[in-house]
Amino acid sequence: MVNVRDPQDEHFLQVMALHKYFLNADFLRDVFMRRINRDKSPSEIDPVTSMEDMIAMSLWYATVYVVIEGWREARLVDPELDDLLADENVDRLRRFRNQIFHYQREYDNPKLLEFMGTTDADARAATDWIKRTHQALGRAIQEAAQDLLDRKG
Repeated sequence: MVNVRDPQDEHFLQVMALHKYFLNADFLRDVFMRRINRDKSPSEIDPVTSMEDMIAMSLWYATVYVVIEGWREARLVDPELDDLLADENVDRLRRFRNQIFHYQREYDNPKLLEFMGTTDADARAATDWIKRTHQALGRAIQEAAQDLLDRKG
């Protein structure tokens, strides 16, 4: 007996799987934001806390790329998000993700700096882009899921 599933159901499940990955990224963003929203200036933060902040940020950023991969694989369309995903930051973020989730022999890997840049202005631009992309992913995934539900109606 062959189990035939409705392609629309399959696509809905794919979008729900994508949403799960977005929730992972969203959780890690919240962890990072709680860590950095404190009453201490950067000069008052000890090296261990600073390293932990960097780990939290790196995990968030890397999981955002996983969601981008899923968005593309699901062949979803959203003009605002697709415009953000046309940016060269996406490929730099892919290499950043690889540096985070794939063992690298070097302690200081340039893939980190490639995404964040070498100046404060570069880092601010990368941070702005990832925040806007994260927000657009959440909105677009939610809208795609709702659209699929409405069509099943």
